[in-house]
Amino acid sequence: MNSNNLEIKKKKVLTFFKEKRFEEALDEGIGLLEERQNDAQLIYVLGLSYINLKNFVDAEKLFKKLIFIQKSAENFYTLGNIQKKQKKFKDALESYKEAVKINPNFSEAYNNLGSTQKSLNKFEKALISYRKAISLKENNVEACYNIASLYYFLESYNEASNFYKKITHIQARQEEICERYAICLHKINKRTELKDFVLKIISKYPRNRVLNNLLGQSLLALNFHKEGLSYIKNGAGFLQLDENGVKLL
Repeated sequence: MNSNNLEIKKKKVLTFFKEKRFEEALDEGIGLLEERQNDAQLIYVLGLSYINLKNFVDAEKLFKKLIFIQKSAENFYTLGNIQKKQKKFKDALESYKEAVKINPNFSEAYNNLGSTQKSLNKFEKALISYRKAISLKENNVEACYNIASLYYFLESYNEASNFYKKITHIQARQEEICERYAICLHKINKRTELKDFVLKIISKYPRNRVLNNLLGQSLLALNFHKEGLSYIKNGAGFLQLDENGVKLL
């Protein structure tokens, strides 16, 4: 096939891809790839088409092929994401390491490196990677959420609270984040801070049992008994009296 016809076919593939007609892009493009084996743009588009169709096995093959042609941080990062989707964590780990080696300022790659290290139970290394991601991009919400969640899992509630505090305004997963932040404040006995925080957001989540119960407990501890019991009732909590006073069951 002459070069003009090949270009026409390639443009057709790119058009299908832009229109999100991924199956058609692949139908047209895979045959073309046999004649243009080193066309990085074509390989990239076909690889992304497989990703969009959740065919990660073939996507991985194409991105490995692409990396022989273009060893870029973005290509290694995408390959790592594909491998992570398949739970091939050791392979993903190496791909993300290559990405940050090429681009040491790649915040998202450090975040995903941390997530992969966490999946491999390398918690200390994961914390280092998350912190690096945040140092490179302070508003990396995903990295803040991930490091907060890992500290929470490790029961390091003071550290977890510091990172949850940064992202309580984020809409995605906000209720979960606010709940976890409140729990952290409760665990480290910051009752006044807990009270002030939950009072600001309780109207948004009036049926959240955890927030109501924690607010009630903090108010009781601060000697606002009537208000405290009211919020505990809202949280459908149960009370027990012992020698230390009132506690939630």
